[in-house]
Amino acid sequence: MTTIAATLKRMDAGQIKPRPQQAVRKTQRYRLSDRFTAEELAQLVARYQAGEMSTTLARENGIAKSSFLRLLAEHGIDTRPRGLTPAKEREILRLRKQGLIIRKIAVQVGCSYDTARKFLLATSTS
Repeated sequence: MTTIAATLKRMDAGQIKPRPQQAVRKTQRYRLSDRFTAEELAQLVARYQAGEMSTTLARENGIAKSSFLRLLAEHGIDTRPRGLTPAKEREILRLRKQGLIIRKIAVQVGCSYDTARKFLLATSTS
């Protein structure tokens, strides 16, 4: 207690300045239902259904992709299937037969390099 009393006396005498008050930080809302208004959610759903990637939409809104997909599911929105569609698989095989490199195939088909590479590896071994 004597240390506290001595410190208070020095503060009163002006020898020690009190710490400045820190600015109050805005707290982050964690519940997804609190983050979006009904109008914002409708816009996100419309953009997703128009074909925009879930990763892009999630990143723009500062949430994880899994959280974005869960938000869609909670509102009854069907998500697009993951992976390659049969049409994309046929296109990859056709472009490879033409001699294109995997990177150009991936860009033309609209998938990642690794997805195209793994598909081609799986089809060449079977």
